[in-house]
Amino acid sequence: MDDIIEIRNVVSPGYQDFIHEKVTSLQFPWYFNTNLVTPEATLKDEANIQGFNHFLFEEQKQVSPTFDSIYPLYLSIVDQLKGTDIKFNLLERMRFNLTYANPLSTLPWHMPHIDSMYPHYNAIYYVNDSDGDTVIFNETNEDYSEDFDVMKENKFTVKQRITPEKGKVVVFPGHYYHASSFAKKSNYRCVLNINLGKVFWF
Repeated sequence: MDDIIEIRNVVSPGYQDFIHEKVTSLQFPWYFNTNLVTPEATLKDEANIQGFNHFLFEEQKQVSPTFDSIYPLYLSIVDQLKGTDIKFNLLERMRFNLTYANPLSTLPWHMPHIDSMYPHYNAIYYVNDSDGDTVIFNETNEDYSEDFDVMKENKFTVKQRITPEKGKVVVFPGHYYHASSFAKKSNYRCVLNINLGKVFWF
């Protein structure tokens, strides 16, 4: 069973355009983050990249008025995952992430990580076409334990690369280490990161 699922055009082209235009408008607030992957002090190096966030939903609570207009995207993902082995019943968090292109970077990818220290699924929605791949690694953290030493050692092997396409979502178990990478040709890379959980895990 392939536990990494890609769905193209998870929402209509018109809604894809709406999301793209909303987050790239002058009125949309972005917040600069000097350590986009983790705030952990021991992991502040070049792979823990700078970028911009906009939090929509954190710790199962709405934290942005923009959430209401983006929530239908989550519902569409729920609908299209019916009949798959990916089971969840809880929205944990939603946040937009944006990084500028860095054609001079020699990093193969940014800092590998898992998003949360409890069982969850990741869903990454691509707001724009970009050449900054998402990289999913063979290595996992299935007990969701503290992993700073593993992250610093950075000895990971690639399981799958996903190239951002506007309107596509990739969904995979949260125990997989994964990373973003810099766009080199497109001007920026913008994604919506969603964490999906379960009230009870069996």
